[in-house]
Amino acid sequence: MRNRKLASLTAPGKMKEVKGCGMRSSVGFLSQRRLFGNPLMKEEFQRLRLAGCTSLYKKDMLGHFGCVNAIEFSNNGGEYLVSGGDDRRVLLWNMERALPISLLPKPLPLKGEHLSNIFCLAFDSTNKRVFSGGNDEQVILHDVERGETLNVFLHDDAVYGLSVSPVNDNVFASSSDDGRVLIWDTRERPHGEPFCLANYPSAFHSVMFNPAEPRLLATANSKEGVGLWDIRKPRTSLLRYGGSMSLQSAMSVRFNSAGTQLLALRRRLPPVLYELHSRLPSFQFDNQGYFNSCTMKSCCFAGDKDQVR
Repeated sequence: MRNRKLASLTAPGKMKEVKGCGMRSSVGFLSQRRLFGNPLMKEEFQRLRLAGCTSLYKKDMLGHFGCVNAIEFSNNGGEYLVSGGDDRRVLLWNMERALPISLLPKPLPLKGEHLSNIFCLAFDSTNKRVFSGGNDEQVILHDVERGETLNVFLHDDAVYGLSVSPVNDNVFASSSDDGRVLIWDTRERPHGEPFCLANYPSAFHSVMFNPAEPRLLATANSKEGVGLWDIRKPRTSLLRYGGSMSLQSAMSVRFNSAGTQLLALRRRLPPVLYELHSRLPSFQFDNQGYFNSCTMKSCCFAGDKDQVR
């Protein structure tokens, strides 16, 4: 889960490698995954290794001039990281150059700047284009290699969520404070009307295409909670998650890589895991001492088998 710790991209401080848990030990080993043999032994070894580290790796990546509200890694290995925040800029980071202790990372500012805070980002499948949206009621499409602005898509209110179709890089979804989820095609003429999938009185904070079934999308709404939608049946959700507690304020929703599970973040409630076609949660991440020390705005799966949430 990501929270206000995203601001570490702006926070001052020394770049350091934590003893015993540095890049050469845990991160390097886990990324290479060179432990073979009994899979249960491998999982137990990794669990114990991670449990023994208070911080795997830390480095201050200084680049923004204000709070960082959104970060996204590129597809197929995370070679790049894109970040955006209150300074209205989108920065592109080469992770191979940014992580070594001896190097001072220098991000590439993309030329298209927003007029207000940036809230969401998304790569297309080729990692050649980046979408950014925010409080200025627009989505900017950036060319990664040249840094140029390719197109601008205007909304009626702040844009909180973005997702690119897993089967067509020209199609993306946006969720907005005006209570709409819109489907756009970048090949359409400028200022063309998008397809409206959902229209509620309350804000949509998050949207995501199902990676295995691209006709399906999941949404997080500020009053209606987490929903599943079929692009062929607009305006009415297929499923509303939560059982008797479906009317909740939801901040974020993410599919796992197989598209069989959803991880959802709800306001003032613990994160929750749903199976795709079940209204009731399969797991709630909670215990007696659980509480959020600050505002949690997004969540995600991690690990080669989505075993980390």
